[in-house]
Order: sequence, then C-alpha cells, then structure tokens
Amino acid sequence: MKDVVYSFIIPHKNTPELLCRCIDSIPIRDDIQIIVVDDNSDTDKTPNKLRDDVELTLLDASQSKGAGRARNIGMTKARGEWLLFADADDYYTEALMFLLDKYADDGTTELVFLNACIFDENNTIKPFLADRLISNYLLGKRNGEQDLRYGIWTPWSRMVKRSIVEENNIVFDELPACNDKMFGLLCSYYSRNISVEKETVYMYYRPSFGSQTDNNRNLTSLDGLLDVRRKTICLYKKVGYKPIPSYFSLLYKSQYTKGLTLKEIVAKYINCLHKSKVNILVDLWRYCQNKLNR
Repeated sequence: MKDVVYSFIIPHKNTPELLCRCIDSIPIRDDIQIIVVDDNSDTDKTPNKLRDDVELTLLDASQSKGAGRARNIGMTKARGEWLLFADADDYYTEALMFLLDKYADDGTTELVFLNACIFDENNTIKPFLADRLISNYLLGKRNGEQDLRYGIWTPWSRMVKRSIVEENNIVFDELPACNDKMFGLLCSYYSRNISVEKETVYMYYRPSFGSQTDNNRNLTSLDGLLDVRRKTICLYKKVGYKPIPSYFSLLYKSQYTKGLTLKEIVAKYINCLHKSKVNILVDLWRYCQNKLNR
C-alpha cells in the first residue's frame, strides 16, 4: 500500500446526499485519505453510508462550533503530504486526477492555487474569482502574484503542503463566518514556491438565494469578525498589499451589527481604530476606495 500523499478534509452538516456526491468526485486511490468531520448533524441527516475509504468523525453538540472547528479537527487526523479542503455541497471535476498525478512527487511547490467555477440550484455556471487571478498571474501582469496570494483565501481554492501548516501553526478561526480567511492568507504568506492550475478543478455551490453564512449574519460574533479584520489589515500592511479593507465597511449598515445601538457601534469602531493604530480619515478613505473599485 502506498503512503498517503493527499488528505482531503470535508466538514459536513445536514447534507448527506450532497456529501456523497462530493466524495464520489474524489478518486479511489491508495495515496488518498478522505476525512469527513460531521458537525453535529440532525439525527436523520448524519452520514452513515459513506465509501469504505472515508474516515468519519462525529461531533456532538458540546464539540460543535462550525466549519472552522471541524476543519481543525480534520487536520489533526491528516497524514498526507498535501492538504485539500472541500465543502460538502461542492464537488471536484475530472481535472482532479491530472492534478494529483502531477504533484505526487513534487518536492518544491508548497502551495497550488486551484481554478474553480460557481454553480447554483439551476446549474447556472460561471467562473470564480480564482480564474481571473490565475490568468493575470500567468500573463505576468503587474501585482499578479500578490493579487493571487492575498486576493483570495477560500481553502478549497488551494492545496497546501501539510508541513507549511504545521510548522507555522496555521489553524482555522472557530467562528460562524470568515473562519477560513486567515488560514488562507497565512498559507499564502508562508509558502515561498507556488503554482497554479488553469483547468477548472473545483465546482463551488453558491445558491442564488444566498449562502447559509449570508442568511445568518445577525447570529455571527461581531467581535470575532472585527478581530479577523484587524489581523487581515495587519498582514496586508506587512506585505504591502492593496486595497486594505476598512473597519467602517463591516460596521456601516451591516447585518452583523443588528441589535446594537449607534453608541455601541461607534464605540466598537473607535476601539478597532485604536487597536490597529488606524486614523479615522484613512479608514474612511479606504472604505470609499473599496466601494469605487467594486
């Protein structure tokens, strides 16, 4: 039996049929490890008929803390040289097989950016942001590599050497939203040698009526999101990446601030500026720039 080269980590909650589709899109190979972490699914939606090569971990209510926690637990079980992440309602294309053969013996590359497409419940398909960023990088456009490294952070849009993650203690934030942002950005930051795959490897499900994260923004920890934004701003400053996000964009007319008084929102805003040593005029200017660039 071959040593494990690729560890696929899939968090799951309440979509067992879609999970099976995702798993079935991963080849059956001796060098592949598939780790599914079920995040306290409802009793009738707990996966119990998965492929024999799947390692399933079930979390109860006391252990459940969203996809970030599930992925962190999955990483502790990973044995592969490479880590890949999938969402249970997504799936891989046939290009995955070529990708796995290509990097099985690669001793130089530390991070590979994967191209992806978005599809919805009507099977309307369109390119994901990675397509443009990968194209610009391959064309050698100005700031092409920096935009690729820091303009995208979804875990399924990349595969990363496990050594990079472990040596730099990179983990997912255990938050209801944005739990993957710093993980992706730090993988980009610490990986010296990168590569890209132009062919579409991943199909990302984005329903037209909004994702679960979008529909539950008012339940999200605002303090946690603001801390992620603080860490993002600090990293972007460190590497000289523009545009740097603003705090105002997260607090102004945002569902994340639902239930807070204007006084409470202003207090949080001023505290964030103070912690990051950001001038209020600079933050508002960044907000205006980001709005104009959309």
